[in-house]
Amino acid sequence: MAAKDNKADFVIGLLVGGALGAALALLYAPQSGEETRETLKQKGGELADSATEVYGKAKDQTTQLASQVKESTTQLAAQVKEGASTVAAQVGDTVEKVKDDVATGYAQAKDAATQKASEVAEAAKTRAATKRSTVTTTESAA
Repeated sequence: MAAKDNKADFVIGLLVGGALGAALALLYAPQSGEETRETLKQKGGELADSATEVYGKAKDQTTQLASQVKESTTQLAAQVKEGASTVAAQVGDTVEKVKDDVATGYAQAKDAATQKASEVAEAAKTRAATKRSTVTTTESAA
């Protein structure tokens, strides 16, 4: 973009310098007042035309640059939106996986606890039965 600015500045400087040079040449040229005024009028018209042309080019470049900035901004916004959607989807998937893992872990822990409780209850019954039979045998022997 800096190269375009330098080019525009150079063109403007060239036009202004040329106009000033032409005006000075006319003022110091050996012509009659009428001829000088007519020449100045003609050169002024040419300068106005040149200025209008430079203004038009600058306006076109500005419009083009604004269009490019708008397009880039639109593309960037779309990319950000797409990225946010992807991240949201990944977070949702991760949450679902964690829920599944927690549910599976809970079910496994419940099953293990139930099995252990059954084993302890069975061991307690066996031990109680053994104690009863020992007590019965001891009472019978006495």
